[in-house]
Amino acid sequence: MLACGDGAVISHGTAAAFHRLWDKPPRLIDVTVPVEAGRKIDGIRCRRCRYPEPEEVIVLNGVAVTTVARTLVDLAGIVGLSTLRKTVGRAAIRKKLDVQAVDIAIHNARRRRGLRSLELALVPYRTRDGKALNVRSDFETLVLPDLLDLGFSRPGCNVWLHIDGERLLVDFLWERQRVIVETERETHETPDAFQNDRRRDQFLASAGYRSLRITWDQIHHERADVLRRIERALRA
Repeated sequence: MLACGDGAVISHGTAAAFHRLWDKPPRLIDVTVPVEAGRKIDGIRCRRCRYPEPEEVIVLNGVAVTTVARTLVDLAGIVGLSTLRKTVGRAAIRKKLDVQAVDIAIHNARRRRGLRSLELALVPYRTRDGKALNVRSDFETLVLPDLLDLGFSRPGCNVWLHIDGERLLVDFLWERQRVIVETERETHETPDAFQNDRRRDQFLASAGYRSLRITWDQIHHERADVLRRIERALRA
């Protein structure tokens, strides 16, 4: 920032990494400046785009960086829809996704490239009451857009159920159909974990819920089949 002069702001992929929306920063440091002038500096990439509005910049640990909303707008023009969806999902997990703020940033963007993709990436997180969707893992944000793309109604996310004095947290819940989808990574279960999972399944079944467990491996290698199974469960 100091090398790039007054008004320099960390942006694009570097801002995404700064906000912990990306695990790794890009090879070059992305900076947006009021006016691009002077010599080029190795390792720094000056982005040519509309300079951020004052409300689109925050200072974190002494570093001026674009807000999450403005960062998403910037990224929309340089990454594909898949990466954009993952980034939006990560913002939701970290409780940094303000859909209204992103809408304002989109409006300010004045027809910049990629805005349609960003709007598509936001669809799963637009709730009727305007409250942020309660997602907790990359796994959930990967599954949810696929469900909505196929026309499924929006499930409740991370919902607490009270059954026979027990409190059970379920990932996705379609209350009307009494269908639950649990997303989980492959793990080597301990005997206690195995027993707890079976006990959990029994509580859900006794209350009339159908529970489907989906693993990370299944999502990556047989996603279409998994979605068809969820569809059959909902229709049934």
